[in-house]
Amino acid sequence: MDAQATGPRVRPDRGRTVNGGEPGDHAGGSVLATRLAALEQRVPPPEIADVWLFPPLPDVVSSSEFLLFTRILDAETRALFSARMVPENGTPAHQVIVEHGSAPADRVPKLVSNLQRRLGHDAPARHVEIDGETERWRQLVEETRRATTSD
Repeated sequence: MDAQATGPRVRPDRGRTVNGGEPGDHAGGSVLATRLAALEQRVPPPEIADVWLFPPLPDVVSSSEFLLFTRILDAETRALFSARMVPENGTPAHQVIVEHGSAPADRVPKLVSNLQRRLGHDAPARHVEIDGETERWRQLVEETRRATTSD
């Protein structure tokens, strides 16, 4: 399957104060939490199997975090998606979601491991199992909100 961009665009604040919050804050939450909320508008949490949060590259803003997630197609098959921030003609970056194809669920961890090796990240990607459970998704979003507000 060819990769194709889909879904909503999310524009981070680029250090401006939004809704009375702190710089880098979106209505009390982090840029990552805002990105996850936008992702939820595209793929409902009951359809999300796993999320991998790749750390930003050195000397790059945290909103550059690369996300990889899988969508449950059936009990044994997952669609693979990435979500990353990209600039557009000199405007602030926006989130682009790209579908990369599908794979058997048991092969996805090896695909992610190989991707991480090719990217050369020193720190491992954080893996969060959602397994279609809305409460797990909500916990992830809330964690990302708290992580920024407690820093």
